[in-house]
Amino acid sequence: MSIDACAELVKSGDPDRYLSVMAAPVGARDRLFVLYAFNLEVARAPWASKEEMIAEMRLQWWLDTINEIYKGNVRHHEVVAPLAEMIAKYNLPQALFIEIIEARRFDIYRESHSGMSAFDAYINATSGNLMRLAVMSLGAKDLDCVANFGYGVGIANLWRALPALYAAGRHPVPVTCALDRNAVAGGRVPENLSDALREISTSALSKVQAARKLRAQIPKPAVPAMLSGWQVSVPLTMVKVQPQNTLVQPLETSEFQKRLALLWRSSTSLW
Repeated sequence: MSIDACAELVKSGDPDRYLSVMAAPVGARDRLFVLYAFNLEVARAPWASKEEMIAEMRLQWWLDTINEIYKGNVRHHEVVAPLAEMIAKYNLPQALFIEIIEARRFDIYRESHSGMSAFDAYINATSGNLMRLAVMSLGAKDLDCVANFGYGVGIANLWRALPALYAAGRHPVPVTCALDRNAVAGGRVPENLSDALREISTSALSKVQAARKLRAQIPKPAVPAMLSGWQVSVPLTMVKVQPQNTLVQPLETSEFQKRLALLWRSSTSLW
């Protein structure tokens, strides 16, 4: 798959990340588009079929493909070829890719996470690892502040997706006791879910703030990888303040405000 085709895939399937890449210097865009195209393909795999076995097979295909890349074998696939080139060129760690794919198995099924440890592991693997790979592809070290920021971005993205996830019968947020599913189906947030949303948002905001205090650790060429989280504080703050409205209110600002914020963060490097 050409870089232009990867870009088109991200543009249609992950428009906010597409905008963040387009705000980056031209030299950084190819690597980010390839990584985000890979991420999109893997994230879509659990939803490609209502048959759990077929979804499992799709994720297994990606697991086998990544393992083969590190053995020097590259499958003929539109995303795999440029990904393999990038992995070889920038020596990206195999384990992070494997963890991303394995974590997506959770999305196939309707069961909730077993607890906060499992929930955190899912967010760290799916969002944190992606940001770590993006930063490393642009020449930076694997830093804790990147993982922390990626965690916050993952929570923010999850919060925006909650109405659709609950509508699809998924229950991605661990709660202390049985969730009132009828209330959730009606757009209402039960008290135990509200408490969980507030607590998780508070923790995620703390991680984001801690990461931003260490901005100086990120070399300038790697800053574009952090821009994918340019909106992170908006949904986290909204849910922290009014968790009861999470399923009925848009967790974002206007398109004009979004683009203005991206322009400011990209021009100042203050991700």
